[in-house]
Amino acid sequence: MRKKVPKMVISFKSIVSAIAMESLASPDLGRVIPLPAKISAGCGLAFCGNPQGEKQIMEVMADNGIEYSGVHIVEMYEI
Repeated sequence: MRKKVPKMVISFKSIVSAIAMESLASPDLGRVIPLPAKISAGCGLAFCGNPQGEKQIMEVMADNGIEYSGVHIVEMYEI
């Protein structure tokens, strides 16, 4: 049986930011996914990662000037 786990979901203002994040972040930090229906903001794409990796993920975005619209903790089925 699949179980839900907390995931950090970052929504972006533009698709360009989402794609930039996907190309800059290592796969162990997370990946780009369609924006979950629970979150109604942004461009339709989001970066999904483990909440424990928040510091690293935020550093990647800050170091590369990636703009985002929100950071959310969402219960999701494990990917």
